[in-house]
Amino acid sequence: MDNVTHAALGIAAGVAVHRRGGSVSAAAVAGLLAAEAPDLDVFIRSAGDPLVSFRWHRHFTHSFAFAPAWGLLAAVISAWFFRRRHNVGWRELFLPGLAGALTHLLCDGCTSYGTMLLWPFTEVRYAWDCLPIIDLAATLPLLTLAVLAWRRHSPRLAAYGLLWFTAYALTGVTQQARAERSLRAWLESQAIRPERLAVKPTVSNLIVWRAVWLHEGRWHVAAVRNVPFTPTRLVVGETRAAWTPASVGNPPPFSEGSHLIADFSRFTSGWNTYDQADGAILVGDIRFAMLPTSSRPLWSVRCAPGGALADASLVMDRSLRDGDWGRLGALLSGSDPRFIEIR
Repeated sequence: MDNVTHAALGIAAGVAVHRRGGSVSAAAVAGLLAAEAPDLDVFIRSAGDPLVSFRWHRHFTHSFAFAPAWGLLAAVISAWFFRRRHNVGWRELFLPGLAGALTHLLCDGCTSYGTMLLWPFTEVRYAWDCLPIIDLAATLPLLTLAVLAWRRHSPRLAAYGLLWFTAYALTGVTQQARAERSLRAWLESQAIRPERLAVKPTVSNLIVWRAVWLHEGRWHVAAVRNVPFTPTRLVVGETRAAWTPASVGNPPPFSEGSHLIADFSRFTSGWNTYDQADGAILVGDIRFAMLPTSSRPLWSVRCAPGGALADASLVMDRSLRDGDWGRLGALLSGSDPRFIEIR
C-alpha cells in the first residue's frame, strides 16, 4: 500500500507493543522506520534490464524471513537517535521494529500486486485482493489514531487503530468474495465457463471491483458494484487478445526478447495480453488498468520480432482519456446506464 498507510501502521504497532515504562516515542519511531524499510527495494535499478524493478519489488525485502533484519536495523537507528533523551537500548526496541516490519508485509499481502512472503522457501507472490493500493477510508482513521496514540502515549488508541485497519481489511475480504460469487453466477447464466478468473479492488473503495476472466483466447473485463444489502450489479467492459507462445510476431526461442517475455510472464503469472504495434508485439498485464472496465494494461513489454534486447522495452500506460474520471464516478455512484443487475 501507500507509504502513509505503512507509516501509520508502523507507529501504531510500535506503540502497541512498546515495553511498559519504556520510551513510547522511540518505539513509535522504530515501528515507523521498520514499516517503511521494505520499500527500499525501489532503489534496485538496472539500465540494461527493463524488468529489474518488477523482479525485485516485494521480493526478499518483503518476506517474513527478512523482517527481523528490518526490525533490528530500525531498533539500532532509533536507539542511537534517542540515546541521550531517553537512554534506550536496541534490545527494547527490537519488538516494536519487528512489529512494524510485519505490518508492512501483511498490509501489502492484502493488495493485488503480489508479495513474496515466504521467500526463500518459495517465490510465490501472495495477493489476497482485499484492499486497494490507496484507500483513504482505511488510512485516515488509522493515521488519526496512530498519531494520537503517540502523542498521548496510549497503547489502547494504537490497538484501536490496528483493529480498525484489520476490520476494514476483513470487510474487503467479504466484499471481494461476494463480488466473485456474483460474477460466477452471471457467467454461468451466460453459459460462459472461464478458464481463469480474478476479482480485484479498485482505487480507494470497496464498492467497485475489477473482474477479469479468460474465455476462448480473449481476456474480458468488467466492473462489479457491490453495495451491502443491495443486489450486485455489473458493467461489461472491453476485451483483449491473450498472449500465447504461438502468438504471431513472438521473438525467436532463446532470444533475449523471448527471455524478457518469459520473465515478465513469471511476474504476471500468465495474465498476459497480446497486441501488435509498429512491427513489434506488446505483452501486457491484464490484471491492472486505470479503469475497472478498461483492457489497457498499466504495463507491458514491447519486443520486436528480431528478439534483440535493444529492441525491447517496458511500456507504462497511466494515461487517462477524456471523460475517464466521469466514467469512474458513474461506476462508483451506480449511475452508469450500462449496469446489469445480477440475480
